[in-house]
Amino acid sequence: MSHNSARKAVKLGYTNVKVFAAGYPAWTAVYGKGASVAVASAKSAAPTMLKAGKEEGSIDTETFKKIVKNNPESIMLIDVRDADEFIKGSFKTAVNIPVDNLEDKIKTLPSDKPIVFVCGTGARSGESFYMVQDVRPEMKNVYYLEGELTFKKDGSFEVKEPVS
Repeated sequence: MSHNSARKAVKLGYTNVKVFAAGYPAWTAVYGKGASVAVASAKSAAPTMLKAGKEEGSIDTETFKKIVKNNPESIMLIDVRDADEFIKGSFKTAVNIPVDNLEDKIKTLPSDKPIVFVCGTGARSGESFYMVQDVRPEMKNVYYLEGELTFKKDGSFEVKEPVS
């Protein structure tokens, strides 16, 4: 889609236009029809649906919570907070790659399952999402958690979505 096409889409009232460069036939071959992305579950034959959130690149909060609770191995969870923040609490399956170190590691990130970035507020995880888009634009299965994330001493967590 050219910039002119994108401008035409905005003139038609569309405000959240995204381009899948390979085209619709390639999209349906990879992701199927519809807006959600199906990921094969390691624990069952039923797919885990990754539903997009309100912000570009974000994952739907409820979908994220279900994945972390029921099938955390189905995604690569990257905590982009600093190491001292990570040590105080994170997800059991999360890998810590502070946002300041991420750019050098983007080319080594796997593309065989969705990647979800998390941080304390959504700012650094959002920055990480866009960094991946710049370095590896072919990676389409990348998301970030938008919201305030806090970890409790019992290992549970809470996500407060930002007020629109």
